[in-house]
Amino acid sequence: MKVPTLRAAVATFLRQPSGAILAGQTAVLAALRFRRGRPDRRDLALVGAVAAWWPVQEWLAHRHVLHARPRTVAGRTVDLGVARHHRAHHADPWRLDTTFLPLWFLVPAVPLHALAWSRLAPDRRRAATGMLAFSTATLVYEWTHYLTHTSYRPRRTWFRELQRRHRLHHFRSEAHWYGFTVPFVDDALGTAPDPSTIPLSPTVRTLGVGDPDAPSPDGADAGDEAESSAAPV
Repeated sequence: MKVPTLRAAVATFLRQPSGAILAGQTAVLAALRFRRGRPDRRDLALVGAVAAWWPVQEWLAHRHVLHARPRTVAGRTVDLGVARHHRAHHADPWRLDTTFLPLWFLVPAVPLHALAWSRLAPDRRRAATGMLAFSTATLVYEWTHYLTHTSYRPRRTWFRELQRRHRLHHFRSEAHWYGFTVPFVDDALGTAPDPSTIPLSPTVRTLGVGDPDAPSPDGADAGDEAESSAAPV
C-alpha cells in the first residue's frame, strides 16, 4: 500500500478496526493503570517479563499456528481460521485487510485477555500493569506489521532490518524469518540464514496449501518480485 508520509500512515492505521481498537484499549488501560499509583520494582519486572516473552510467543505462534496446514481429525478437515487468514495474507502481501488482525479474532481476545490477567496476577495493580504491557506490545506489533506492508521507507536501522527480514519471509522463503517486532529472535532460534543461500520457495505464496504453481495475484513474476521486494529500502 502506498502512503506518502508517516502521518498518512498513522491516519490509515487508525481508520482500520483493529488499529482503532488496540489504540483505544491501550489508552484506556494506561489511564486505569496510572490511577493506581507510580510503578514499583514488581511492575517493572512484570513489564520486563512481557517484553521478554512477546518475541518468543510471536515466533512460536507464527511458525506453528499461523503456518498450520489443514489436518484431518476423525474424518473431518480442521483448518484454523487464523491460518486461513494468514494464507490469504501471504497470497497477496500488499492487501490491506489481511494485513491486520481480523475482528473475529480480536474482539473476543480483548475480554479473554482481561480475564486471564485478573486471574493470574496477584492483585489488581499488577493485573493492570500486565494488561497495559501486553496491549502495548500488541499495538506495536500491529503498527509495525502494517507499516512493513506499505511503501514507507524507514530511516532507522532497526526498522530497516525488520522490514528487510519480513519481506524475505514473504518473498523468499516462508520457512525462515518468523520473528517480527524483535526480528533477531530468528538469530537465536536458527531461522535467519544468509538470504543468498536460500532459494526462492515455490510455496511462499500458498504456504504449501493449494497449487504452489498458481500465478501471483497481481500477475507479476514471483522471482522478480522477490528480488525487488526483499531488498533493503
